[in-house]
Amino acid sequence: MYVRMILTMGISLFTSRIVLQALGISDYGLYNAVGSIVVMFSIVNNMLASGTSRFITFELGKKDFEGLKKTFGASFIMHASIAIVVFILAETLGLWFLNEKMMIPENRYGTANWLFQFSVITCMLSLTQVPYSATIIAHERMGVYAWVGVCEAVFRLTIVYVLLYVPMSNKLIVYGALLMGWNAMLQLFYRWYCHKHFEEARITIVKDKSLYKRILSFSLWDTIGAFCATGNSQGANILINLFFGVTVNAARGIAYQVENAVTQFSNNFMTAVKPQITKLYAQGKYDDFFNLIFESAKYSYFLLFIITLPLFLEIDYILSIWLVDVPVYTSMFIRYIAISRLIRAFNTPVMYGVHATGNIKWMNILSGGQSVILTLPVTYALYKLGFPPQAVFWVIILTCLLGNMFEDICLKKNIDFSIIAFAKTVYFKSIIISLVASIPAVCVVLFMDSSFWRLMTTIIVSVMSVGIFVYYLVLTSDMRRKLINQIKKGIRK
Repeated sequence: MYVRMILTMGISLFTSRIVLQALGISDYGLYNAVGSIVVMFSIVNNMLASGTSRFITFELGKKDFEGLKKTFGASFIMHASIAIVVFILAETLGLWFLNEKMMIPENRYGTANWLFQFSVITCMLSLTQVPYSATIIAHERMGVYAWVGVCEAVFRLTIVYVLLYVPMSNKLIVYGALLMGWNAMLQLFYRWYCHKHFEEARITIVKDKSLYKRILSFSLWDTIGAFCATGNSQGANILINLFFGVTVNAARGIAYQVENAVTQFSNNFMTAVKPQITKLYAQGKYDDFFNLIFESAKYSYFLLFIITLPLFLEIDYILSIWLVDVPVYTSMFIRYIAISRLIRAFNTPVMYGVHATGNIKWMNILSGGQSVILTLPVTYALYKLGFPPQAVFWVIILTCLLGNMFEDICLKKNIDFSIIAFAKTVYFKSIIISLVASIPAVCVVLFMDSSFWRLMTTIIVSVMSVGIFVYYLVLTSDMRRKLINQIKKGIRK
């Protein structure tokens, strides 16, 4: 599985380079900016997606098939309804904002409107996909995601080579249309897979109003959290466009392409852990529930850190050999994003733990509320005062720290969770190990001139140093034994 993820990451990063070369900085930035508008309208979907995942996994943990079947049916009906609402909002308010407020080159408005329509269609398909994705995750069929990721990476690589070598008048429109077609095929595949493997994945008309009420009541409080996540990403993208134009949008787009590729290891690990956390809570196994949160927080962080360290140290050289033309601010954006992702990696299991309890009201009010108040308004004010583009990431890092603190407090409020023990065994221990394990790699960068050999040396030294510290100081004896068995199994294969 990890070999497939490494392959996917490598192809994704290489694809980003070819896309930028094929489209150019301006069109690449335009594509990222236009897509942000549609994503902003999908906030409600993000809200319901969390509730859908929790309730499907909870019913599966209780082994209540009838409840599981009804939950799937009710979830699909709600997401289909949201798709209709998003379509109406996008085709009215969204189109107005695109043509009246966005900073778009005069000769690219036609292209921007085509891209907008492709994004709307893709978004509507994604909205109705949520119950199917939640079902696959609840059943812990992670292998299908790994293989689809490889296929998607290869497909994206293929279409960008088409852009490079096949003559066409408007490459950006062709690129948007091909990506829309791929997403449509992907959604059909997931639906077929669920119908084939999971009996509950059938569209049924559910008349149980209490079920809709429970899911909506749970999901309503996630509106703040969903707005927070969307505001931190797409809202920031729109603000960057309004103040600095599509060139800086391109830098941010590349930075998040790198971030998406790098965080695959950690994200795939947490995707597998999430249903286990919910099931343990549903079954009343609270000791195992807490232990999984503590251990997965450390593993999630170090899976990300072991890749982030050499990237953080060598990003300027990596960009110079990776991209033909590197947009200004790209390396700086990547470093800031890496810091924010490492901070959030600690608390992803805590957030899942709060969701498992079903009492998410105060987590969203406190954690999401502070981010809503800070992120977009403060960033807008800083930009109006003349601060540089990276100011948005200063605010995002602050909100990440505050969000972690509030989530810890909320889990303690819901169930007897020890914040002090979590801080000592997860935060403090992980940060100390990270600082000490970084020393060898930092020395390599300080005492060698920038070159390909220094890059290779930095990567090798980083992986070995962090790996040794994690093996002896982070992994339990049971995890060491499992890891060795997995390595042996992989070698035999």
